[in-house]
Amino acid sequence: MTIAITGGNGELGRAVVTALTTRTDEPVVATVRDPSLASPADGVETRPGDFDDPATLERSLAGVRTVLVNATFFGADTTRRGPRVAAAIDAATRAGVGRIVLTTWSDLDHATVPLVQDYVGLEARLRSAGPAWTILRTSTGLADALARDVVWARRAGELVAPADGARATPAALADLAEAAAVVLASDGHDGVVHELTGPDAVTWDDLAALAGTPFRAVTEDAFGEVAAGSGFPPAAVEQLLDLYRDLRGPWSSEPAPTLAELLGRAPVPGIEAVRRRVARFPGAS
Repeated sequence: MTIAITGGNGELGRAVVTALTTRTDEPVVATVRDPSLASPADGVETRPGDFDDPATLERSLAGVRTVLVNATFFGADTTRRGPRVAAAIDAATRAGVGRIVLTTWSDLDHATVPLVQDYVGLEARLRSAGPAWTILRTSTGLADALARDVVWARRAGELVAPADGARATPAALADLAEAAAVVLASDGHDGVVHELTGPDAVTWDDLAALAGTPFRAVTEDAFGEVAAGSGFPPAAVEQLLDLYRDLRGPWSSEPAPTLAELLGRAPVPGIEAVRRRVARFPGAS
């Protein structure tokens, strides 16, 4: 039987494919929106699979035993993500896939950010879809959000954020991809929600130390003025404030042991996960 990964051209999808090829002898398929742009790993078949055209995905998932429905895309129009991922779950079900593994949002039970609430409905849809299921609540994107603060701090000479008392548990993307590959290639994960946090908590003092600047905690109003003065539109400022509110609360503040258990080793420390993402920002040093 075959294991498939949707979003095979994306950063996480490519990393999962690479990790999976070292962990299974089963055929591996990467579904992509535009196969002409694909650069698959050796021995990996590429098939068309567009969430906006679920019939293509249904055809490509025929004969697949397990599929990773990769829902880690965070575009500007997040209202589209829920319907698109729901369509992918339905397509996998119609194709007769035996197990669906879905990526969602870290510590979803404590998340209040409006832009991630679609994941609540997606998890419910997966549970009732019919095939066996596994949910990976990944912290994909969290390290990038913290890295952005580090980059801004280096440019401004100080880290300014409404993050007094905030803690976060970012994980390295390579570790998340490897953990996903472990789940895809092994049994014993049916009906399980895996919380995939980093191994430790990072504070904004830690981020300031990485930036080489002081940290100055400010109010939301003060931060909004700073962000608006830097050219951020009001909607983007409000999205940032939503995230900081969660970061100051219980959301994603305590590390879970699951990532280490799946990897069979210590994951990359949280501050190192952030440092790796800092290096990807244009002009970062």
